[in-house]
Amino acid sequence: MLEFLASVAQRQNVIALAIVGALLVTAGALAARPDAKEPPRPLSRQLTLTGYVLTGVSMLLFIIAGYMSDQ
Repeated sequence: MLEFLASVAQRQNVIALAIVGALLVTAGALAARPDAKEPPRPLSRQLTLTGYVLTGVSMLLFIIAGYMSDQ
């Protein structure tokens, strides 16, 4: 189990998740309202939520990698 966490929490994986999450949140914000008079699109909410989840997973893996660095 620790070997799996160590492989998942590698630096390039954490950075990739953070970047993909940030891009999805940005895409969701851009897709939300192309015109201020229209209601937000449902797809924009899904993009934003997925981006936040990926960013949160990235932060969790970063913390795990910090704790595992002593071993």
